[in-house]
Amino acid sequence: MILVPAQEDHRAAMTKFEKSGINKRTEKEGVSLLLRDRRFQLVSRETKQRILELIGVSGSFGTQTFDLVMTPTVVPPIAPETVDEHFPTMTLVEMKTTKGAVRDQSLNGFFFGATQREYTMAEQLGSRYCFAFVVLNETNVFGKPFAVLLNLKEVEQRTRARRVQYQVNFRTDINPEDTDQEHVIVFGEHGDIPLGSPTEPPVA
Repeated sequence: MILVPAQEDHRAAMTKFEKSGINKRTEKEGVSLLLRDRRFQLVSRETKQRILELIGVSGSFGTQTFDLVMTPTVVPPIAPETVDEHFPTMTLVEMKTTKGAVRDQSLNGFFFGATQREYTMAEQLGSRYCFAFVVLNETNVFGKPFAVLLNLKEVEQRTRARRVQYQVNFRTDINPEDTDQEHVIVFGEHGDIPLGSPTEPPVA
C-alpha cells in the first residue's frame, strides 16, 4: 500500500467526482424543468416495472432505460394501479440535459451520452419512445430554457458521430484481501488511512 500525503490543492484529483455530482444536479434540474409541462410525469419504480411488462418487447430493459413518461393530455398521477389505463397512449421519455449554450431547436453541437439499451428500446418502440433534449442555459433565441423532443430516427438524422462506450459493473463478491496491497494507493494523512496500519510516506 502506498500513502500519498494530502495536498492543499487537490482540485485536479476531485475533478471526476465533482463532475459526476454536477451531472446529477444538472439532470435533476432538467427533470424539474420538464415537469412544469404537466403532460410529463416522474413515475415510481414499481410503475416503471409495470410499463416494461406491458411493453412486451424483446431484450433486457431496466427501469433506467427511460426517465419520464408523457401523455397526450394532462392526466392524474400515474401509479401501478392506473398505468394500464394510460399505457396505450403513453410515450417513454429519456432525458439528455445540458447547461451549455445551445442557440435554438436545431440543437447544433449538442453532446450527450446514451446506452445501447436506450437505442434498442427506441428502435423497437418507434414513436412511443423519445429523447428529450433539455437546454437549461438562457443564452438562446428564446431567452429562456427550452426542450426538444426527438424520436430515434430524428436523432440519427442529426448525429455527426457516435462512439461506443462500455458500461462496466464490478462483481460484489470480491474480498479486499484478493487485491495486491502494493497496488493500493491511499490519499491523505496517516490518520486518514482506512486499511490496515499506516504506511510510511514515500521519501521526497
